[in-house]
Amino acid sequence: MKKLGYLVCAVSLALVFPLTACGSGQSGKTQGDPTGGDKETVHVYMPDGAPAIALASVMDSGYDGFDFTVVPSETIGGVVANGTADMAIMPIDAAAKLYNGNVEIVMLSVNTHGNLYMVGGEQDVSLSDLKGKRLGVIGQGSVPDNTLRMLLKNANIDSVISETAVNGKVALYYNAATALIPMYKQNKLDYILLGEPAVTNAINATGGKISMDMQQQWEAAFDGQKFPQACLVAKGSLVKNRKADVDKFLTAVKDSDGWAEQNPDKARQAVADNMKEGNQTTLAALTAQIVQRCNISYVSASDAKARCNAYFTQLSGLTAYGLGTPVLDKVPDDKFYYQS
Repeated sequence: MKKLGYLVCAVSLALVFPLTACGSGQSGKTQGDPTGGDKETVHVYMPDGAPAIALASVMDSGYDGFDFTVVPSETIGGVVANGTADMAIMPIDAAAKLYNGNVEIVMLSVNTHGNLYMVGGEQDVSLSDLKGKRLGVIGQGSVPDNTLRMLLKNANIDSVISETAVNGKVALYYNAATALIPMYKQNKLDYILLGEPAVTNAINATGGKISMDMQQQWEAAFDGQKFPQACLVAKGSLVKNRKADVDKFLTAVKDSDGWAEQNPDKARQAVADNMKEGNQTTLAALTAQIVQRCNISYVSASDAKARCNAYFTQLSGLTAYGLGTPVLDKVPDDKFYYQS
């Protein structure tokens, strides 16, 4: 088993260095500008999985003047940082880091509100039960990892990066879901922390159970609310120059709440149809139950502001493994939040 070090540098590079525009995100115009001219096509990017499901309805309907591209999750920061994406759904913490790093983006809405679950051999596991156990975790340095570590910190439970169990501490091993699921099945891990729909894939593949609902853990620890996981952001220039189009699109996204749960097969196909060329969606199948556990719903930036600031405040008090620096250097100011 290969031991993974902290990936701060890799994450930072993914967020900063440009990526080549690809897939359906090509330049173009669409007719209908009320001033009599042409409008530039708005290029919308989103990671595969639950974030893409949040926009499945507008992708399915072929929203006029907007072009959609679904990309592997590790590339979303790059297409926002280099300006390829006019709009994007991305992890809330990554959006805050880009904004703090002077990337001119505005958060329009929060669209997923926690899809993280721990899979193990029993149900109703507590955080203290994880002491002395081996826990596989996705997304080192991102929302899954940070949310877990904030909960452990709040509960005064120590964690350490380790391949083997450590007495009195939670041993964390980081990898992708595709690697963690077979490791759990081979009893190399006691629990695995994943996001839907990988959670259902893990249960089906291993016979495991949902041992812990991370959303419930967060609610119990902080303010009784689910945490903001992924948000829709836009270029500042798009918000400034085409506010009416932005507002109209946000209305369409808001009105699509519940559509994916009622139409899981269409939602999956919409994601698959808009995958970047050369990639396949990880959504092998969708059911209403899986979509429900993704906790997808539209909440405007202004309505989500207090919840986001509370999450960012906790995040700014968390230090990166091996570095001692805050995971988030500061809570974003009010200009980060879109005012409709």
